[in-house]
Amino acid sequence: MKTFFALGIVVLLISCSEESIPDAKQQLQKDIQLIDTYLTEKNINAEQDSRGYRYVTANVGSTFKPVLEDSVIITYTTVVMRGDTINKNVRATFLLSKLIKAIQYQLPNVGEGADITLFTPSGLAYGAYPAGAIPSNSNLIVHIKLEKVIPEFSKQLLKDIVAIDDYLLNASITTLKDASGLRYRITAEAPANAIAPLSIDSVVISYTGKILSTGAVFYQTASPEGYRLNKTGTLKAWQKGLVFFKQGAKATLYSPSGLAYGSYEKYGVPPNTNVIFEVEMVKVISK
Repeated sequence: MKTFFALGIVVLLISCSEESIPDAKQQLQKDIQLIDTYLTEKNINAEQDSRGYRYVTANVGSTFKPVLEDSVIITYTTVVMRGDTINKNVRATFLLSKLIKAIQYQLPNVGEGADITLFTPSGLAYGAYPAGAIPSNSNLIVHIKLEKVIPEFSKQLLKDIVAIDDYLLNASITTLKDASGLRYRITAEAPANAIAPLSIDSVVISYTGKILSTGAVFYQTASPEGYRLNKTGTLKAWQKGLVFFKQGAKATLYSPSGLAYGSYEKYGVPPNTNVIFEVEMVKVISK
């Protein structure tokens, strides 16, 4: 039970409590500096992710990659940076969306058979709260072997991606692609020196929602609306896409159904429907 606790279910408690941490951004910057110093001391050549974690890929694995809604079988070792080994070579099955944020972010970039090591800031692990033998504000080193991907919603996601990419091709629209399946493009650039939100920030946006297949408008903001990006209930399309553009910019997001309203009907959008969000980033509220 302790080993499961060390990677999985605590993240549910963190997601409910993050709003009470006033200095999360300062802690993140401190953690990044500590991690980079450690990597330099150990002569470890790690790649950097803009969200703050660092990673080393020993094996990228196959082309069969997990999505957030999938389950994964992994063997993992967790070490507190400059501290104790919490567990070693534990083999377990998890729903990817229930693991710590750094793992959620990186595993979709690799496939079955992958072998990676993550150097994780505390805010992308368990934050300001202790988790079993892991002290509060602990940076972690997590070594993971991705043994198997167990698809949950992958079939629907693949179907959605094909439909979105066909739509974009037929409309001669060029977009950038996120590993989640989201496609996006900037339609109006932000002013110089504008800031982009981090995943812990809040944003104020105006947007129009359309059904991809018909172009029918299902929602349009009467006035700008605010969202905390890491809050439970915020659309995954917002969480994935809004971090890519800055205050004052406008963008269009082409969202698979699973990143929007999924298998539920909302705003008159039928279940498993791909949608378009035309968004203006009115304001970024840094945490």
